Amino acid sequence: MMSQIQLSANSFTTNPNIVKTKRSIRLYHDAARTKPAGTIKQNHWLKINHVVKKDGQIVALETNHQQYLTANQAFVVKSRGYQNPKRYYQVHYQQIKPEGQVGYTVKRGFEGIKTWYIMRKMGTFAGYDKYNQATYQAVKRFQRQHHLRATGNVNLMTWLKMGFTKHSWTSIDSYVAPLKATAWQGRQAHIEAMIHQAYRYLGNPYLVGSSSSPRYGTDCSGLVMQALYAGGIDPAPISAIHHAFPGNEWNSRNLWASKKLMHVAYRHRQRGDLVFYYQPGTHVIWHVAIYLGHNRVIESWPPKIMVQPIRNSQRSDIAGIARVFH
Repeated sequence: MMSQIQLSANSFTTNPNIVKTKRSIRLYHDAARTKPAGTIKQNHWLKINHVVKKDGQIVALETNHQQYLTANQAFVVKSRGYQNPKRYYQVHYQQIKPEGQVGYTVKRGFEGIKTWYIMRKMGTFAGYDKYNQATYQAVKRFQRQHHLRATGNVNLMTWLKMGFTKHSWTSIDSYVAPLKATAWQGRQAHIEAMIHQAYRYLGNPYLVGSSSSPRYGTDCSGLVMQALYAGGIDPAPISAIHHAFPGNEWNSRNLWASKKLMHVAYRHRQRGDLVFYYQPGTHVIWHVAIYLGHNRVIESWPPKIMVQPIRNSQRSDIAGIARVFH
């Protein structure tokens, strides 16, 4: 028995969910496609709500913005959505979960926001949030005074006795910027998601080893990592959770060394690229910023997160440019 549905030649019969345009196509305000709503260029993505049928015949695809386009697969193809080439960091469309244990004990050499809180509580903070020997000794005295095991390390029990909350013990570690771009949006939307997250920290203090909520400050690579998460990029094993661990303040070096970022010539820099800097007089990476265009970057640099010229009197030795989205 022949199907009662009269299929248009080469048309989708079920909802493809996401399509990519094979050529420039028109969008319409109506399923009959008589009222033009604009044009979509080749190699763009669209989210499809459902296949529209009339009198048993497939007539159009309806987008999530209640616009309509041809269902003919000669013009649009089913797609998983925007994605980088396989050799580079893949774009995620589920909340990223960085590597590492949430609720870690803070010890000598640790940095980050927990250390910042502890040092202020112990009276040892002098502008640099690194768990030093003075902090270690102060914590041991505090633990003895409160009948705790005097390890000099801050575990959950010591943290609570200092007056901090159990929620903060884990929430500081576990914050991950929410995804702000979808599979049916293209490269520019992912770049803007990354930059938008970075701007949420604008004016916050520079805090070494920090990469958490916009309630707090960050360091340079900590800012970049949260921005990457918002765009759907997980630079594992580089992790916001591990960022406070000794040595991880130099995650700028690990990002620079990653083969999953494409390095491009300085003259080809584009909005959304990462700008890496050498320490003056050396070939050692010591800083990373996000390029905004027009020779401006957003960065975390003492004393705060700010927008600055790509070169200035504090750091101008550019090692190179790395592209995140392709």
